Amino acid sequence: MLRISQAQTVPNGDFETWTSHSHYDDPQYWDTPNQEVCTILTGYTNVVSKSTDHQSGSFSVKLETKNIPFFNVVIPGVITLGTLTIDILNLTYSITGGVPITIPVTHLKGFYKFIPKGGDSCAVGIGLTQWHDGMRDSVGLGYFSTHSTVSTWTPFSAWINIDSLATPDTMNILAISSAMSNPTAGTVLYLDGLYLDYAVGTKDERPSAGIEIYQDRELKELLVFLDFSSDQSTSLKLLNMMGQTVVDIPSELRKKEKISVHYDHLDRGIYILEIIHNNKKFSRKFILNP
Repeated sequence: MLRISQAQTVPNGDFETWTSHSHYDDPQYWDTPNQEVCTILTGYTNVVSKSTDHQSGSFSVKLETKNIPFFNVVIPGVITLGTLTIDILNLTYSITGGVPITIPVTHLKGFYKFIPKGGDSCAVGIGLTQWHDGMRDSVGLGYFSTHSTVSTWTPFSAWINIDSLATPDTMNILAISSAMSNPTAGTVLYLDGLYLDYAVGTKDERPSAGIEIYQDRELKELLVFLDFSSDQSTSLKLLNMMGQTVVDIPSELRKKEKISVHYDHLDRGIYILEIIHNNKKFSRKFILNP
């Protein structure tokens, strides 16, 4: 059976929901250094805050690197779906846990703005782990990083390098305004609209087990990965619900190949992707979201 990817939800990935505390607000489901900075160091402003400068919805999250002069330290803005523990006196921190996941994801995507100071860089990363033989093993990792100034909302995509034989059970996402060992106060990272893309593969011996499809909403294309046992005649068509062909990729001898099916000219709606390989037809109905 041919499977097609869907977007898996990042908890509060649009940063529309916030939890209020006495000295600060935190995005729901995300941990930040705000408790330590605003509560232990009473009088200092938070390093993670709600911003009305957004890509969609009403809010985004603002991560800002700030100087804490009393302790002579610079603390970056950090958000994580796990648990963040900070020891400011000893300048150490640890991140544990995450949120459950049942399907291997392939991309972490979203939108960002970045204003660095002093050559600083930011990073957004994702880690996938699996509980195995009484221990937690890392089975997938991906990240996006830049040191360039980006003053308008821009999409980013981080490919996740994952062990194909593993099935992760926990996911953590971490973003930090300053990824360098010597962070610079004043560096600011904005994030909004985080989401995950993934593909569900098959492990049987049917020909359709050699087909995987990813929908990339930023590039407006379907990426079709073919992995057949031998070269055979293969064609692809994209049909609308009236049965009309809206994209036609002629037949060629194909074995292992990546094929891009662009749909930027199509309206949002239900379509059918039809693949004919060695005179056998495989098709799947799905929704395009231009």
